[in-house]
Amino acid sequence: MNFTLRQITYFLAVARLGHFGRAAETVHVSQPGLSSQIAQLEARLGGALFERGAGAGPVRLTALGERLLPVAQELMDTAKRLEALARAGRLPLSGRLRLAIIPTVAPYLIPHLVPALRASHPMLNLELHEIATDEVVSGVLSHRFDAGIMALPVNEPGIEAETVLRDAFLVALSGSDTTLLSGPARPESIEADRLLLLADGHCLRDQALEVCGLRSPRRKLNLEAASMTTLMRMVASGMGMTLIPRLALADENRDGRLRIVPFTEPAPSRDLAVVWRRNAEAGADARALAQVVRDLAPVLGVEPIPCPVPDPAPDAPARKRISAARS
Repeated sequence: MNFTLRQITYFLAVARLGHFGRAAETVHVSQPGLSSQIAQLEARLGGALFERGAGAGPVRLTALGERLLPVAQELMDTAKRLEALARAGRLPLSGRLRLAIIPTVAPYLIPHLVPALRASHPMLNLELHEIATDEVVSGVLSHRFDAGIMALPVNEPGIEAETVLRDAFLVALSGSDTTLLSGPARPESIEADRLLLLADGHCLRDQALEVCGLRSPRRKLNLEAASMTTLMRMVASGMGMTLIPRLALADENRDGRLRIVPFTEPAPSRDLAVVWRRNAEAGADARALAQVVRDLAPVLGVEPIPCPVPDPAPDAPARKRISAARS
């Protein structure tokens, strides 16, 4: 029987998402290309793997698909182990690393991270992806990514995390906004009806609401932004106020249009971490990456979080995974 790991990868993506279009997006291939590979796999197996309805809606596994699913996952796990064996003797960060970074970190970290990695690990083949938090977690768990950089908490038990940076929040207003005449500000002083937020799906939205002790604020203008840049332009235009992480400050306020007010100490913050799949061979790469990111703290203007102390003995309890953000 002649089938490929690519076809198995595509099958697992469709099975996980229940949709050909979304599966094609996650594996970075056109939908016709993915459908063609699935059709070839079905032809070789002698039956349909998915129940297809009219149009491009959701699909479900057939009985054959249900039987194939655990075998396909086992095949993929075996392929990953073979790849890991091939990398076993190499130095950390000397092969391919598929790295996912959340959108509120990627634009500010990548311009510093890539040159640092080229200088310190010239044999690294880095593959970068900018995606939302939930996709970072699911992608790491499903072997799509080797590691991710995201804000804590991460509550998935299959994920390991090493905290690297503490990124303090600041209040951002327009230069003409007189809401907060002087700082520092208290979180409860943020006016809920003037708080502008990122759209649903961005962890920074939830963190901003948590800092201000809000759930679903009433606002004079029901405006939400898809990116940090858009959010800051809305604020600079006098539409309201928001929270900006210090990591983003230099880039998003390079023209000086924003008025920045610090919080009272201890200032609310988010913890950023490198994450990877538990027990994965990529752990050595992820820990090496964590140190590179940590060393960039002075350039980024944020606080480094020291590397955790290794366990004193092999039978010592495993390092506790961090599951709560400092707020």
